[in-house]
Amino acid sequence: MLFNSFEFLFLFLPATLGIYYVLRRWVAHHAALVALTIASFVFYAWWDIRYLPLLLGSIIVNHILGLTIARHGSQPWLAIGVVLNLASIGLFKYADFFLGNINAVAGTDFPLPGFALPLAISFFTFQQISFLVDVARRESQPSGWLGHGLFVAFFPQLIAGPIVRHDQIAPQYEDKDRVDDWAANIGIGLSIFTIGISKKVLLADNFEPFAASAFGAAARGDEVGLLEAWTGALCYTFQIFFDFSGYSDMAIGLARMFGYKLPINFNAPYRARSIIDFWRRWHITLSQFLRDYLYIPLGGNRHGQARRAINLAVVMLLGGLWHGAAWTFVFWGALHGLALGWCNWLNKVRPNGLLPSAPWVSVVFTFVFVVIAWVFFRATSFPAAIEMLQGMAGLNGIGPGVGDEPFIAIAVGLAIIWGLPDTASVFIKWFDDVTIKTAGLVPQKGLRFTTRPWISGTLAFLLFLSIVNAWNTAEFIYYNF
Repeated sequence: MLFNSFEFLFLFLPATLGIYYVLRRWVAHHAALVALTIASFVFYAWWDIRYLPLLLGSIIVNHILGLTIARHGSQPWLAIGVVLNLASIGLFKYADFFLGNINAVAGTDFPLPGFALPLAISFFTFQQISFLVDVARRESQPSGWLGHGLFVAFFPQLIAGPIVRHDQIAPQYEDKDRVDDWAANIGIGLSIFTIGISKKVLLADNFEPFAASAFGAAARGDEVGLLEAWTGALCYTFQIFFDFSGYSDMAIGLARMFGYKLPINFNAPYRARSIIDFWRRWHITLSQFLRDYLYIPLGGNRHGQARRAINLAVVMLLGGLWHGAAWTFVFWGALHGLALGWCNWLNKVRPNGLLPSAPWVSVVFTFVFVVIAWVFFRATSFPAAIEMLQGMAGLNGIGPGVGDEPFIAIAVGLAIIWGLPDTASVFIKWFDDVTIKTAGLVPQKGLRFTTRPWISGTLAFLLFLSIVNAWNTAEFIYYNF
C-alpha cells in the first residue's frame, strides 16, 4: 500500500485517523495507541503477510532484550541482541550475495536460499540495534510493550524511515497528558504530506523515464552517447532526491496528523559545499546512525587523520552495503568514503576551503561528484556503470539527440534544488528545537509557512494534481532497501 495509492488515501488513512482521534478523545489514550498499532500491522501485512511474524518477532525479542539489558547489565545481552539483529538482516538480505561470491571465488556450489527481501527490514533492524545500544549506554529506558511496538511499527516511518531513535518517539507515545489540537495537527501534517506527494508524483516519477532509458541502454551493453548519459545521470539524481525526500516529507506529515513529530531527514543536500556537508543534509537519520553507532565506536577522529580516513572508509563501505547486496552499492559507498577522507584532509590544510570567495563553485563540484557517484548506485552492474561513465566522458561521441523534454526536466530540477527552499526550512516553526539543531537548520526570514488563502489554495491544487496522477505512479526507490 503506497502512501500515494487510492486505497491508502481514501480508505486506510481516513479510517485510521478517525478511529484514533475518536478513541483518544472519548475512550482512552491507551485504546487509541492500540488501534494505531493494529493499523500499523495491517499496513505492513498489506504488502506481504508472510513477513508479519518476522516484524512481530523482532519487536518481541528486542523488547525482552532491552528489558534484560536495563535490569541485569549490558555487555553479554547487548552482544546477543546485535548478533541476532544482524543475523536476521544477513539471512534475508545478504545470504545470496555472500554465498554467490564465495561460489565464484572458491569454485564451490553452495545453494542460494533465494529469500525475498522482507519490506523495511533494513530500517527496523537499525532502529532495534540503536534501541539496544542506547539502553546499554543508559541513554534510553525501555518503554512498555505498546510503546515499543509503535516505536518499530508506526506505519508512517516503518517502511523507509526516517530512522527513529527510541528516546525521540517513545516519550511522545507515552505522554497521556498531551493536549492535541487535532485540527492543527491534521492541517500542518496534510500540508507537509502534500509537498511530499507532489515531489513523488509530479517530479520524481517524471524524471524516471529519462533515467531508465539511459541506464537501460547501458545495461543492455548499448553505447550511450554524451547527451543521453548526462541527461540520464542528472535525471536519476533528481529522481532519487524527489522520491526519497518526498517519502520522508509524507512520513513526517502523516505522523504529524496523529500529533507525533518525526526527525527531519533532508536539508537541501544538493546545495552542500562538500561531501561532508552533503552527508549532514542527505538521509540525515542514517548519517547520524552511522556516526553514533559505528564511526564513533571505531574511534572517530580521535586517533589522527589516517585512522579517521580508515574509519570513514569502513563506515561508508558498510553504508553502501546497507543499501543493497551488490558490489555497485559497495563501490558507491567507497567513493563517498574516499571523498569524506579527502575533504577532512582539505579542511585541515585549507580551513576556509579552496575558493572561499566563490562558495557556489564548491556547490557545483560537490553536485557533480554526487551525480557521478549515483551512476554506480543506479547501474545494475559494473559494466553498465562503466558504459554510462564512458558516455559521460564523451568517449562514445555525442550520440543521437534525446529531444527537448529531458533538458526541460533538468532545468526544472535545477531551479527547484537551487532556487526554492527545502520543506524543512518552510515548516521550521513546527519542528522542536532539538530536531532543528540536529538537522542543522537555520531559520531564515521569509520562509515561514503561514495559513494564508493563496498558500492553502496552492497546496490544495498540488494535492489534487498528485492524486489525479497517482494512478500510474512507481514504487518508492527506498522500498527496495
